[in-house]
Amino acid sequence: MPIPLKINLKIEYSLDNGCVNRQTVILIKKKTESTLHITLKLLAYLYFYKMNRKLIIEPKFRYRRFKPDLVAFRNPEIPHEMKPEIDIWIECKKVKLSKLMKLARSLPSTKIYWFHLNHYIKRKLKTKAFSDSTNVKLIGVTLNRMNQTFVERSLLSQHPIWRVQQTKNSQLQISILNSKIDVDFQAIN
Repeated sequence: MPIPLKINLKIEYSLDNGCVNRQTVILIKKKTESTLHITLKLLAYLYFYKMNRKLIIEPKFRYRRFKPDLVAFRNPEIPHEMKPEIDIWIECKKVKLSKLMKLARSLPSTKIYWFHLNHYIKRKLKTKAFSDSTNVKLIGVTLNRMNQTFVERSLLSQHPIWRVQQTKNSQLQISILNSKIDVDFQAIN
C-alpha cells in the first residue's frame, strides 16, 4: 500500500511594500490524490495569501458530509465546541456542480470558490447551466502542460522553495529552481 507523501514547501512571498514573507506549508498527498490536485490547492492558497486570510489546507472539518480542500472561518478564535461560521470554502479538483449548488444553498453567506484549469471549467460549464446568482465563484487557472509538469515535479522534489510575486491582481509569478512561471487566474462567472 502506498504511503502518503508529506511535502514541506517553503514559500517566499514578495509583498507590495517590499517585504518578503517566508512560510513553510505542509501538504500531505494522499495515495489517491493526484499531484494536480495538490498543485491546485497550493495555487488557491497563494491566490488568497495577500488577503491575510487564515486559510486551512485540508482541514479536519466536515459540513454535511462534505470536506473542503481549503477553508477560512469568520472568527478563527472561536471555541471548537461552537459551530464555526465559514467565510471561504474552496474546492480544487474535479467536483460535481450539484455539490457546489448544494453548498451554495446551505451556506448562503459563505464565499465558495472552485479552482481548476481554465479549459476544464469552460468545458464543464458548457455541459450544464450555472446560475450567476449563487455565491459560487469559478476560478480558472491558466497553466500550460509543460509548466504544470514542472510545478508538479518541483513539489515532489526534496525541500522545494517557491518564490512568489504578485504581478497583477490575478497573476502570480513563481520562481522555482532557476525558472519563472506565470500563473493567471480568471474568474469564469
